[in-house]
Amino acid sequence: MKKSFITVSALALLLAATSCSKDFLSENPRSVLVPSFLGTPEGVQAGLTGVYSGLRNVSISNEEAAYMTVTGTDEFMRGIAASQGYEDYSGLLIPTNSAATNQWSIIYRYINNANGVIQYASTVQGLPPATVAQIVAQAKILRAHYYFLLVQYYGDVPLQLAFVDAPTKDISRAPKAAVYNAIIADLTDALGTIADKAAQPGRVTRATALHMLSKVHLTRATSTAKQADDYAKAAQFATELINNKARYGVDLEADAADVFREGNESGKEVLMNVQFNADPTFTGLEPFNGTGTNQSSFFFRTRYELLPNVARSIVYGRPFARFIPTPYLVRNYILPTESGRQVGSTDTRWNKWFTNMWLVNSPGTNGTGGRTAVVGDTAALYLNRELLPAERARINSRPGGAYVVGTPSNFTTQFSPVLNKYDDPTRTGVNNPSDRPLIVYRFAETYLIAAEANMYLGNTAAAVGFINTIRQRAGAPGRKNEMNITAAQLNIDFILDERSRELGGEGMRWFDLVRTGKLIERVQAHVPAFVASKTSPTGGTDNYGSNAARNIVAGRTPEQFYLRPIPQQEIDRTGGKITQNPGYL
Repeated sequence: MKKSFITVSALALLLAATSCSKDFLSENPRSVLVPSFLGTPEGVQAGLTGVYSGLRNVSISNEEAAYMTVTGTDEFMRGIAASQGYEDYSGLLIPTNSAATNQWSIIYRYINNANGVIQYASTVQGLPPATVAQIVAQAKILRAHYYFLLVQYYGDVPLQLAFVDAPTKDISRAPKAAVYNAIIADLTDALGTIADKAAQPGRVTRATALHMLSKVHLTRATSTAKQADDYAKAAQFATELINNKARYGVDLEADAADVFREGNESGKEVLMNVQFNADPTFTGLEPFNGTGTNQSSFFFRTRYELLPNVARSIVYGRPFARFIPTPYLVRNYILPTESGRQVGSTDTRWNKWFTNMWLVNSPGTNGTGGRTAVVGDTAALYLNRELLPAERARINSRPGGAYVVGTPSNFTTQFSPVLNKYDDPTRTGVNNPSDRPLIVYRFAETYLIAAEANMYLGNTAAAVGFINTIRQRAGAPGRKNEMNITAAQLNIDFILDERSRELGGEGMRWFDLVRTGKLIERVQAHVPAFVASKTSPTGGTDNYGSNAARNIVAGRTPEQFYLRPIPQQEIDRTGGKITQNPGYL
C-alpha cells in the first residue's frame, strides 16, 4: 500500500515538482494527489489531512523550527550543541542557513496543499455541503497559520492563494500588508462556518480562529502594516472567546500541572495542537530521522547522565541539551516580596513546569562524597535561588550522604534546570522521539493577548484582571492573592515577563520580542556572556552563557535580527525577483 502525497515543494513548484514520502497521509492512499483527485470526496478529505500533516515540521517538534523561535532570546541560550546560528547570532545566520531554507520550503508546500483543497472543494460531488464547508474552513485556518509564520519570519513574502501545479519562476514578494490582509480574510471567512468544537482531536475550531485573529491583530499592530483598529480588534476577538468559553468547551485548567500532563494534549485549555501518535505510518518515530517526528522532549534536556548515580533512561529523556534556560528565566518565577525559604515558592509554575530534582537510578558508591546511593534517593536538586547556610548544613549531614545542589550561581551548560512541558516517559526507547501531540495555541495566551491589547487601549483595569486570572491559577494554595498585580505594575515589560512565565519554551518568544521591539534590549540585558570555565554543581568546571549579547549589536544592521534571511535558493530560482532582507549578503 502506498502513502499519498502532493507533489509540490519550495514555493509550490518553483522550478520542479518534488515529493516527500511522509508529508501527506491518508486513510485511502493514492500515489499522487492532483487536481482531478482533489475534486473527489476522497481527494478533498485526504488533501485536508495533508495540510494538517505539515504542522509536524513547522512546530517546535522540529529542531530547525525550534531553533528559529526558542533560542537567541532572553529565555533560552545555546546548549551543548548548536548548528544554526540563531542561538548566538553567529556567522551561520546567512541566506543559505538550512533552518530558514527548510522552513520556507515546508511552509509553502503546505500552503499549496491548502490552496488545492480550497480551490477544488467546490467541485466535489457526493459530500454534503456542510461537510465541504467544514473542510474549506479548516483549510483556511491552517493556511492562515502557515502565512502567519511566514510573515513573522521573513516579512514581505510571496502571496500564493491559488493552487500551483506547474513550475514557475514568475514570483515575487508581496508587502506585509497584503499578507496580513489575506490571513485575516481567511480567518474571518472561517468564522462563518467552522465548528465550535472539534469533531476529533487535532481539528481546528471557531475558538482557534478567534484566538488567531486576536493574535494576528496584536502582532500587526506593531508592524509596518499596522492599522488603527488592530488593538481594538485584538481585544474584541480575545474577549469574545473568553466570554463564550462555555460555547466552545474551553477553559483554563484549574491546576497548571494539568496543562502539559501526558494524555491531556487535547484538554480544555488547548485551542490547537499537532497530532502525533504511535503509528509509524502516520508519525515519524525513527530515533535519528527528524522528519515528521516530535523531538520536543529532547531539546530542553541537560546532561543529567553526568550526575552521580544517574543513568540515561526513558523516563529522564534523551539529553540533546540544545536549549539552556537563561538566569532571567530561572529568576522570573520569584516574587519581589519573597524571602528566605519562601523564595520561588509562591508561583508554582517553576516547580510544575521545570524538572528540579533527579533521583538515583544507578545505585553504587560513586556518589557525592563516596556515599552508597540507593535507587530513589535524591541525586541532585536544582533551585531557582541560592541555598541558605542552614539548608547546606542539613544536606551535608544527611545520613545517606550529600547530594548535588545546583543554584543560579553554579548553573552551567551541562547542569541546569530542565523545562518538562514536553516530557514523554512512555516512549518506546531511550533515544526514540515522542508520540505525544504538541500544543500550539492554548487558552491562557488568549487572556494575555486580551491584557496586552486592553493595556494599549487604556483599559487598565480590564488588562490587570486578565493577567491576574492567569497568575491566580499559578499561585500556591493559600497564597494566590499574593500573585495579584496592580495597575501601577502594568507595562509591556511586565506583560513580556508574564508571557515568559506562562508560555516559556512554547515557540513564541522570538516572535514576542520582535513584535514589541524588545529583542536587542532584552538579549543584551538577560543573556550572560560566554565563559569557558565555570564551577558546576558537581564541583567540576563547565562552560556557560552565549555570545548573543555581543553579536546582536555587532551585526550589519539591527533589522537583520528582526527578520530571518530569505533563502538564497529562492532568490536564485527567480532570477532575483524574490529579494533579500536587510543585513544579509
